[in-house]
Amino acid sequence: MRKHLLTSTYELLERRPAVRPSTTALAEHAHVSIGTVYRYFPDMDTIIDELRMTAVHNITTALSTAIARAMDQAPIDSMVTVVEGLTAAFEKHAAILRVSYTSDETEFGLAWAEIEGPLRPLARILPTRLRPDLDDDALDDLIFIVMGATASLCSRVALLRPARADREKLIAMAAHMLLAAVEGA
Repeated sequence: MRKHLLTSTYELLERRPAVRPSTTALAEHAHVSIGTVYRYFPDMDTIIDELRMTAVHNITTALSTAIARAMDQAPIDSMVTVVEGLTAAFEKHAAILRVSYTSDETEFGLAWAEIEGPLRPLARILPTRLRPDLDDDALDDLIFIVMGATASLCSRVALLRPARADREKLIAMAAHMLLAAVEGA
């Protein structure tokens, strides 16, 4: 039942992006009583938070996988792989990302910190390979900026892309921008 309620909430979020459903709307959509909803969750914030934490975990896993795939690729190909992987992960979880973070960009920054933290050691690999001339402090600064830029670019492509925009071209452009940042630092 818990999984059914979470899935039903996500379905409601997909139908009406950036609109937080009520527990009553959830009960109706899930075809359960309001008491059933409250038996499993004290409020909608708890449901949204659980969905957000699942999204953060899945995005972290997807980004980690993309970074691992990028290890032996040419520099531009590795950037495309990382940008594609993160963009796809943001797209997969768009409904929860929109409702969780559209009201406050600071919250997206906090969620990104949850994703970024465990990935910092992996994130060092590509810039270290491309910029062996940098000392540890300069490398840390570069990684800090590039990870933030990557999150911003990928979230824009995934969540804010105009209908007429070509997704693949945007991903390639973002990858080129990131590679230029790493190589030019």
